[in-house]
Amino acid sequence: MQEKYWKYMVQVKAWIFYLELYADDSYRWEKRINIFSAVTSSTSIAAWAVWQEFSYVWAVIIAVSQVLAAVKGFLPYSQRLKILVPFAEGLKIMYNRMEFNWFKVASGELTEEDINNLLFSFKDEFTKIENSSLKEDTLIERDDLMKKADKKAEAYFENNF
Repeated sequence: MQEKYWKYMVQVKAWIFYLELYADDSYRWEKRINIFSAVTSSTSIAAWAVWQEFSYVWAVIIAVSQVLAAVKGFLPYSQRLKILVPFAEGLKIMYNRMEFNWFKVASGELTEEDINNLLFSFKDEFTKIENSSLKEDTLIERDDLMKKADKKAEAYFENNF
């Protein structure tokens, strides 16, 4: 039962890193879109006047900017941030309790039944945090972020345990 507890604790930590990486990626995309829109809207008239020979390029850039402005509300980045940040924060609080209880688990202070109950209470809490954060939304799994999160978790446990 100790091994199950340990593996779940590692999995939760990896999920925390995954959610943080996902949020960071969404934030960067949201920022890029906002900067692109701001720059194109504020410089388009001046650039058009200065670069008349490349006016078709600016026409395309302005068109892209207008399309981005129109569809921005439908892009997932800002909505994901509203989901991912509280999800990760809730898991961090839960993980801290898991790590605190690890000493009792590892030292043999708890019976197999106690460990099982503790493990399933954390699994239940994870589900509640996930359901309250995601509600009817879903996250598309990203292998690139999961690999990075696994490496970060591996480094965390190598340095801390």
